[in-house]
Amino acid sequence: MRKKGQRGARPRAAQEERSSRLVPALMVTLAIGLVTGLAYGAVWGWQQMPVPQLSRVDALEHVRVKAPFRAVTRQQVEEMLLPYLRNGFFSLDIRGMRETLLGNPWITSASVSRRWPRGVEIRIEEAAPLAAWGRDRLLVASGQLLPRPEHLKTGRLPELAGDEELVERIMAQYQALARLLTTRDMEVKRLSFDDLAGWHLELVSGIELHLGHDELLERVNRFLSLSRGVLAPHLERVVRVDTRYGNAVAVQWKDNEQESD
Repeated sequence: MRKKGQRGARPRAAQEERSSRLVPALMVTLAIGLVTGLAYGAVWGWQQMPVPQLSRVDALEHVRVKAPFRAVTRQQVEEMLLPYLRNGFFSLDIRGMRETLLGNPWITSASVSRRWPRGVEIRIEEAAPLAAWGRDRLLVASGQLLPRPEHLKTGRLPELAGDEELVERIMAQYQALARLLTTRDMEVKRLSFDDLAGWHLELVSGIELHLGHDELLERVNRFLSLSRGVLAPHLERVVRVDTRYGNAVAVQWKDNEQESD
């Protein structure tokens, strides 16, 4: 009889152990169900609210825009986003707002995020102008030619000119020259390319360089060597330098005399 009693104790202990394991799991399941039910109820209740009351709950109170506001104005951003901001906090079309902002050619990146409880934050980055291209357009670092905003203050930008199909080539040559010409009065003021005449460079000092079609940097370096040597005392009199000769340059002076070295 003792042996039978001992054998019956084990199933009861196993049963109690299984029951003790089931209780926490059941409690977790009930808790998840309760939270889900409350969340669903809250959403359903919010959807059933009268329109006037709903508009008060959902209304945006804080709209923060972080942007340089150089090429793009605050008013332009407000006009682009106003149709979306009327929808309220929970109904914001984040993707639509971002795509609308990126539709402006001067905006290179845009992010839109909600800020609980009733705010939205917009961050905008703008393209930086690299050079002027004619009177109405600006060249940016990506190689695009963008319309010049009337209000944009660019300061002193170099001018680039040539066939639009060669804009990337012209930009690359300008960037190479800008790294080479860094001293005062030797910076690039205007760089142009023509199929017949080749490259034409005007410096901030007013000196013009005819560079031909090939060996652009080598010819500019030749001029720089002369400007630090035999031409150094006479640079103020130099109007134009033609570097299209093999081992020499032709210099035109302000008194209209021309001399070859």
